[in-house]
Amino acid sequence: MRLTVIRTIAIAALGVLWCFPTQCNAQAATRSQVLFVCEHGNVKSLMAASYFNQLAQERQLSFHAVARGSKPNSTTVPRVIVQELRRDGFDVSKFHPSKVSLSDVSASERVVLIGTTLPPEAWEEGASKIEQWNDVPPADVDYAATRESLKGHVTKLVDQLMQLKR
Repeated sequence: MRLTVIRTIAIAALGVLWCFPTQCNAQAATRSQVLFVCEHGNVKSLMAASYFNQLAQERQLSFHAVARGSKPNSTTVPRVIVQELRRDGFDVSKFHPSKVSLSDVSASERVVLIGTTLPPEAWEEGASKIEQWNDVPPADVDYAATRESLKGHVTKLVDQLMQLKR
């Protein structure tokens, strides 16, 4: 009897520490997705998703961002972007850009297009959750200006989402 109680307590403790698969899935399902899309999926959308995830975590907002490209042309992130984001505390060295899909759009509560459009195969009819940020300067011209522009947009977006979730 005593061994059974100890075993039950140990299993419960493991469930709290690591969460049971069904609990983990339930927790993941409660987090809403924000999708950032830029042309190549390895600079502006990656920067925006990084800043968004950091700010959402700081504010305990149940959203998670992902980055995609409308026309990816590489499987890596430019070295200068890896270095600059590392200075901001993000390790994106293992990130691999991928093309935005219809399932990405469908799974997202908000879609942000940064200087691009969705490819026809990713377009969702009646997608009112899409917004455009067409005023973000190119990072290869002025990284600091790109960074500040994206951080400003991301802060406004997080503020809006916090208001909606109240």
